[in-house]
Amino acid sequence: MVNRGGILTLVLTLAVAGSVFSLPPLHATPGTQTEKKAAPPTDEWGDNFDGTTLDSSRWERFSFEGGSGGTVNVVDGQLQMRSVSGARAGVRSKPTFSADHFFVEAKVAKVGAALPEAGQTGEIPGNAILAVLFDSSGLNRIEWILTSDGLLEAWIMVDGRGERLDGRNLGVRAKDPVLSIVRRGDEFLFMVNGNEGLRKTFKNMPRNFRVMLYGFGSSENNWDAVRAVTVKQSK
Repeated sequence: MVNRGGILTLVLTLAVAGSVFSLPPLHATPGTQTEKKAAPPTDEWGDNFDGTTLDSSRWERFSFEGGSGGTVNVVDGQLQMRSVSGARAGVRSKPTFSADHFFVEAKVAKVGAALPEAGQTGEIPGNAILAVLFDSSGLNRIEWILTSDGLLEAWIMVDGRGERLDGRNLGVRAKDPVLSIVRRGDEFLFMVNGNEGLRKTFKNMPRNFRVMLYGFGSSENNWDAVRAVTVKQSK
């Protein structure tokens, strides 16, 4: 279960064929040295959002449910997004990756409540979602979600049918948490700041995937950085 007391600085590890693959996580303290033990060759892709506009060589806007409006801005080293009511819209990686051992992680700068709906009383919780898309439609995906209430949700979608994976008892109080999804063959780990929240086994998941960042509906979701690390296949 995720530590509710704050960040525990741990190294995110990915076991591969008996060896351990280690990289400094996005939340690592500058200057921290991370020991590598028999690290297999990897490919790494990512973005620190240090420009003034969304990098079109890395990202494309994408919606797989509802409208495609809203705002996508890069400001002061952050990707800042807010979509529209009822939509699942954000940005997805331009490249498609291929691996059955990988991790993707994204640092959340802010997750805010959704805009009020007509006739509704009370605040609508918002969410920031790190998704791994296994097809071009978004119907097959895995999601790791942080809500504006500090709660965590894990979901798998197969042909558009969703299953919630967590026990509705995960949360985090750390500022600017890093959400991570780790794949080790058929095993998937959901992590925050290097701490494991839960792990699940899913058989025969596709190797090809894209990374998506978004918030459901009009949730404000801002991001500091993202990366995907894949283990190269042995020849």
